[in-house]
Amino acid sequence: MSTRMIIYIASIPLALFSSVALIFFFIPIQDTSRATVAFVTTLLTFIHIHLLFLMKDEWRRLLKRQRIAIIVFTLLFSFLALLSMKGEQDFLLAYSFKTRAYVYAGTFFFLSSLVLWIIFSSLKIEVKPADHLASSKWSLFKYAVPSIILWGGYALAIFPAAMTFDSVDQWHQAHTGHFSNWHPLMYTLLIMGLTKIWDSPAIVALSQIIIISLIFGYCMAQFEKAGIRRFWLWIVSILFAINPINGIYSVTIWKDILYSAFILLFSTTIFHLVITNGKWLNSKKNTWIFFLAAFGVVFFRHNGFPVFLVMLIVLLMVFRRQWKPLMLSGGSIIAFYLIFTGPVFHYLKVAPSDPNEVLSIPTQQIARVIEQGGKLTEEQAQYLNQILPLPLWKQYYHPYITNRIKFSKEYNRSAIFPDHLSTYMRTWLEICAQNPKIAKEAFLKQTSLVWQMNEPQDGHTYTFVTNVWPHNRDGLKSQVIVKPLTEFITQYLKTSDTDLKPFIWRPANYMFLIVLFTFITALRNDWKAWLVPFALFLNIGSIFIALPAQDFRYLYANTLVFYLSVLFMFICYKDKEPSKQSS
Repeated sequence: MSTRMIIYIASIPLALFSSVALIFFFIPIQDTSRATVAFVTTLLTFIHIHLLFLMKDEWRRLLKRQRIAIIVFTLLFSFLALLSMKGEQDFLLAYSFKTRAYVYAGTFFFLSSLVLWIIFSSLKIEVKPADHLASSKWSLFKYAVPSIILWGGYALAIFPAAMTFDSVDQWHQAHTGHFSNWHPLMYTLLIMGLTKIWDSPAIVALSQIIIISLIFGYCMAQFEKAGIRRFWLWIVSILFAINPINGIYSVTIWKDILYSAFILLFSTTIFHLVITNGKWLNSKKNTWIFFLAAFGVVFFRHNGFPVFLVMLIVLLMVFRRQWKPLMLSGGSIIAFYLIFTGPVFHYLKVAPSDPNEVLSIPTQQIARVIEQGGKLTEEQAQYLNQILPLPLWKQYYHPYITNRIKFSKEYNRSAIFPDHLSTYMRTWLEICAQNPKIAKEAFLKQTSLVWQMNEPQDGHTYTFVTNVWPHNRDGLKSQVIVKPLTEFITQYLKTSDTDLKPFIWRPANYMFLIVLFTFITALRNDWKAWLVPFALFLNIGSIFIALPAQDFRYLYANTLVFYLSVLFMFICYKDKEPSKQSS
């Protein structure tokens, strides 16, 4: 029997094995039509046939270390993806252990096959070494045009801007000069400066549209110079523009939006460093671009400074020959940050932010232990009762948000700050040690937004708003300029938040895909490919340890860097460095 026939025959039972398990993983199999099972089985049969033929041709071309890397990555990635996709699955509890084991094993087999298929299909595509090709000086602008045009429609439909409580609070600070570090001062000053041109939130929305579009346009222009065909860049640019997430966030006044855009710009500069082995920084213009990207990361959200510090250390270690421009840019950013958060803050009388924000995870773990009736010593109970009466800890606890506790009128901050923080931390660690299972559950639930592709049944992802927060002190109100456009955009966003929500409004989806695509890029090139999304991973890590709520905006950068990772997958820089280094 020929190898081709063996592949065809083997693919059918493999597909049937995994298709039934995959369907059963999400819904009761008895609720599934035969047509659905047949369709999924047919699709997986095609994937398995194609995969086996790909592996037959490609496996022998790989180095031993590449084979080992693929095996280890596929097993680990598929296992983590399985955990991320797993919901409550109450319907499975009625079945035997063997049935549940089959469902998980079959789904794991499907994920492993899918990952291998994506890896080998991508590697099969021949990619020319990256060249620093000439491109029009207008490339940056032309790729920004689709976003500017389409998001201009959002600006008209959602006028003057989309604003939550945080938005109107920062707007009020910009108009009164009574600053608080609750929100990054740099973004507040930006709002203040823009309102000198037009005292309306619309000027901020329009500015964000232009800034984000130009940053994305710059990113696309750099891939054009690296050899990606313009046709595909236009496709990506259009998809980027029509993405409802980008559309609504471009007109939403949140610090997270520009911060995320600068994460994309910063990642693009790292892309340049990687494909030129650092030589891109030999140009003074490029050093300024690197400085600008780092500036936006550092000053538009509080966690940006540690993200940049770690990145700077890593870049200095990897690109040692470029230590001078790195230190010049990095040292200038650090010096400016210290001056800005020191003398400038003092001069402007900036009130410090609430330190309780960093205690989100401990708060949730303590609250869940109380809510679940976990182990507490008498001393621990007495101390926690000083912060908040124990019955209220239980009453206000929500598995996915800390606001009900930390913003309650009964919450006594003075029992923690400024003199009793060590007592609080010691109590928290002791309680976690006494109740490890409950503490783990609380942590995983609170950080669900970061790692879980499947939205929990008892959770909710806060996605967007389309109005101005009504209870504001500055008389801001939403206005309808073009009613049909407003109705269309509102319905478009509503559809994205219902039918498409599991696919586009879970940050973990993008995170897993970025990891997969970067692994493929590293296989094609070398380990330095991981540096490109590393700032994003640091951002995800910083959110992971102090996530206050399930707001998609905290991880909006995942969505933006995703586009970069897709294109980067088809860049080959290992065999040939670009002949010119300036952009």
